[in-house]
Amino acid sequence: MIITFYARCMMNERRFPMIIPTTTEDYLRTKRNISQFFEWLPIRQIIFIGPPTLRGPVEEEASLLSEPEKLRFMDENDLISGEELMDAMRARLSAAGYCMNENSRPGWYYQQFLKMAFHTVCEDEYYMSWDADTIPLRRINMFSQNGKPYLDIKDEYLAGYFRTIQNLFGFGKVIGKSFVSEHMLFRKEFMAEMIEEIMHSPYEGRTFYEKLFFAIDLDNMKRGFSEFETYGSWIAMRHQDAYMLRNWSSMRRAGCFVQCTDLTEEDIAWLSKDFDAATFEGYHKYEPELNELFHNPEYRNKLSPLQFYRAVLESGYFGEYENGVLKKAGGEFPV
Repeated sequence: MIITFYARCMMNERRFPMIIPTTTEDYLRTKRNISQFFEWLPIRQIIFIGPPTLRGPVEEEASLLSEPEKLRFMDENDLISGEELMDAMRARLSAAGYCMNENSRPGWYYQQFLKMAFHTVCEDEYYMSWDADTIPLRRINMFSQNGKPYLDIKDEYLAGYFRTIQNLFGFGKVIGKSFVSEHMLFRKEFMAEMIEEIMHSPYEGRTFYEKLFFAIDLDNMKRGFSEFETYGSWIAMRHQDAYMLRNWSSMRRAGCFVQCTDLTEEDIAWLSKDFDAATFEGYHKYEPELNELFHNPEYRNKLSPLQFYRAVLESGYFGEYENGVLKKAGGEFPV
């Protein structure tokens, strides 16, 4: 009994590398969270993947650690050439008379493809991707007590993601919720297998990302693919018993209430009562009036963090809100 319990605990504490594809600007804005990553996540190393300009800041930060090897830089071009990816996207669009700037989000796609390509250099069985603008608020395990990894799910729906999945694999949405959260634990073997299936699809291209561009409908290029939604859906159909599903709770618009640099330990302690993580995206517009509400002791005494957040959402402050999601532009977005 003791041995079995110990073995389960060891599986639950299994550690792996974490990758964060990011720009230099976003890294400088969020590097203060590095200590929280190591404190709350079961990781043994963080690998920041980005442009050559990111090398200096990451290596400088690593030199300050007692174990510098825990922080590592990887040039994004060593995984996928940014120039070749841009050429592939431009060729796909221009062939049909579309304008590159108005009908694409190359940087957004690039970061997704980098997460997928990392399996080719990963030496571990699993690796986790984490969004640079999201911070964990409490300890998060990525393996259950029986040793199965988690796929975290929440509410979101963008039809374009599933049109591409249908084009690639012949199936669409497979669960009621969404696999899109701010992180995902990938199994290297399964990522390789999924990409191999993409490579055998009938679409043009010599690389998996070229084939993906052709699998995405041209009128859907701005929001035509999600690596998390695709991997999760593919796992659900091809390896149903490989993961356990777990509901994930995060405050997606935290940056509207408080600036990341101003988040206090008291704020984190309060938020962690309901949320696993909080996100501070660059496009979030910080609102002083929301900050005042956020720090109001009367609200904190009477409402849980989730109750408080829902009250703001239900007020219509951020737009139409229903059943846990914001509705706009033909989609349902997590909050």
